[in-house]
Amino acid sequence: MAEKHKVGSVSALAAGKPLSAKIDKQNIAVFMINGAVIATEGKCPHAGGPLHKGELDGSKLSCPWHGWTYDLTSGVCEEDPEVRLPTFPVQVEGDDIYVLL
Repeated sequence: MAEKHKVGSVSALAAGKPLSAKIDKQNIAVFMINGAVIATEGKCPHAGGPLHKGELDGSKLSCPWHGWTYDLTSGVCEEDPEVRLPTFPVQVEGDDIYVLL
């Protein structure tokens, strides 16, 4: 059964800055895309770049290290469709954001 972990607030995320969290040894990055909260693996699957520092263009996220681009709604990598960015279920309760792991 998945455990829920508080990672931040909707108000902080709505200000336009992604959130970064570490749950146990798992790095998590949290984004707001078109009003939806999306949680992903915090490190780029390509080379481990910090995704919360990447550049967002709509639902596309570019890793700050090598520019690999991921569609946050599907996790698919544009440079290599075989590579997927893991995503995690999210619950929003009031202003609190929880990631289920």
